[in-house]
Amino acid sequence: MRLRIHRGAEEIGGNCIEVEATGQSILLDLGAPLSGNLSPEEALPPIDGLTDGSNRDLLGIIISHPHADHYGLARLAHPSIPIYIGRDADRMLRAAVAFSPFGVAFPNVVHYHQRKIFQVGPFTLTPYLNDHSAFDAYSFLVEADGRSLFYSGDIRGHGWKAGVFDQLLTKGPKDVDAMLLEGTTLGRDVEEPSETEADLSRRLADSIAEAGGLVLAVFAGQNIDRFVSFYKATKRAQRSFVVDLYIAHLLRALGRKSLPDPTTGALRVYLPRRNKMRIVRDQTFDLVTPYRDRRIYPHELRKRRKHLVMSFRPSMAQDLADAECLEGAKLIYSMWPGYLERGSPDLRDWCANRGIEFEIIHTSGHADAQDLKRLVEAIRPRRLIPIHTVAPERYEALSHKTIPLGDGVWTEV
Repeated sequence: MRLRIHRGAEEIGGNCIEVEATGQSILLDLGAPLSGNLSPEEALPPIDGLTDGSNRDLLGIIISHPHADHYGLARLAHPSIPIYIGRDADRMLRAAVAFSPFGVAFPNVVHYHQRKIFQVGPFTLTPYLNDHSAFDAYSFLVEADGRSLFYSGDIRGHGWKAGVFDQLLTKGPKDVDAMLLEGTTLGRDVEEPSETEADLSRRLADSIAEAGGLVLAVFAGQNIDRFVSFYKATKRAQRSFVVDLYIAHLLRALGRKSLPDPTTGALRVYLPRRNKMRIVRDQTFDLVTPYRDRRIYPHELRKRRKHLVMSFRPSMAQDLADAECLEGAKLIYSMWPGYLERGSPDLRDWCANRGIEFEIIHTSGHADAQDLKRLVEAIRPRRLIPIHTVAPERYEALSHKTIPLGDGVWTEV
């Protein structure tokens, strides 16, 4: 068994690893790059038969989780190539199609499940559920030719699913021949352990309780862990949580008993003007019908602004200004702060111009250096290969068995 990294050896995002055994191959992720000006077609790695289906030895694409830097280019693959993905991850991507350019309905899907071994040609794969900011994220043990490879995917140990990280440490694979390990945080000059989602939720609750008006919650719609943190904090602060139609649709698609049901219960649902215009244009009224009894309208936002927390994105700014519900408002930004530089408008300026208090309360969706080291020590790889990182040189602190690879370089596992 051998592998080559097509992208990700020295950058964050765009993960794609080709693994080959007995002349047949699989891809571990096929993500879109986060940087650069390449079109999706230009960013595609040079893999025989990827777009025309002519390579019968390309057996499938294994998607580790529903973040575009791990699945974004898979939509360009020929539909004859099977996409292996978690069931809930698939549900989320399909539900997002009506709302986001990041949604996708893959035509040829096989679902894998936590720790359920499955076979793809000569490859035996075992998925391990991960704690990560993406819902339904996995690591993989890949075995073929008597060799073993562990691919971390994206992972952390301080979220609401920290227990599965601990299980991976104690009941995961051991003594693998090679380990591909993400190192997103290694390029950051932060040495303290990451704040847990539980602690973050308590800080959110304190901040919400101090607010004099409507609290705007800015987080990635598909970050279900962060939704849970805000939801718990809102309840603790004795307010009601309002989600936009997109988040409501994702929650309904997942249908998890552990998550609030947006069609009943405590959540309220707001239909942004942009979504409303698209629904009218496309005649897709069925998207909003399930939430008829939980809808909230501008006059109620204005009247109850001191008692509400509301998911917010910049496209809703004019909606709320027109609703006259922003007096005394606070915006809590709960995403990587680097995204603020890329936003239009810059939310800090928007808040300053409207007298809205601005606060960042965030914790990373990726493992800190301490947890990465714990993972390496638990799995004990004979070789450690950096991926999804801008700092491969820092892996030596995790293991003296580190062997950095360049993109496009084949290596035996």
